[in-house]
Amino acid sequence: MDAAYSLFTEKGYAVVTLDDIIKISGGSKSSLYSFFGSKEGLLKAVVEALANEMLEELQVPATLGQSPRAALLKIGNRIARLALSENAINQFRLAVSNAKSRPDLASLWYEYGPKTTFDGLATYLAKEVEAGRLNIGDPRRAAIFFLNMIICQDTLRMAVGMAPPLAPEVEAIVEDAVEVLLRAYGSETTQTQGAPASRS
Repeated sequence: MDAAYSLFTEKGYAVVTLDDIIKISGGSKSSLYSFFGSKEGLLKAVVEALANEMLEELQVPATLGQSPRAALLKIGNRIARLALSENAINQFRLAVSNAKSRPDLASLWYEYGPKTTFDGLATYLAKEVEAGRLNIGDPRRAAIFFLNMIICQDTLRMAVGMAPPLAPEVEAIVEDAVEVLLRAYGSETTQTQGAPASRS
């Protein structure tokens, strides 16, 4: 599976053969057919393993007792670090490149990755609304706005082979996104609580 993942992301699923995979991993075609049934079965196993890994990593971190600003900074930086990692971008490429031929696998990636992240953040925002610290009519839509501010541009840039952003750039984007979200949805107390000094 490691060999298949490496080759699928480097060369593309369509052009990689089982022989290519065996050259790296060893074994035989009969072993691959026994374990996975076909190259498609191997692709499914790779995507499922990656999706499960992403599901564990992209859980919204615990933020109990933190202010909305501190919590959103923590959440935003964690999600940006994971979503803009080489592994996550490779998963995105695999899902997109095989979306037409294997829509079930593309859906699996979306359910375990982006949707899990959106849902987790929306749940956090809804709890802050219930506590009176945020004023949001649609927490899921607000979650989508927030995450798109953080990762959309760099995900697209990295997906086409451009260099990843530097860590300080990502942190600055997250900070700005938090300020935008709090200005749009925060109470007066929330907007000023822990606000950074204005940049010159």
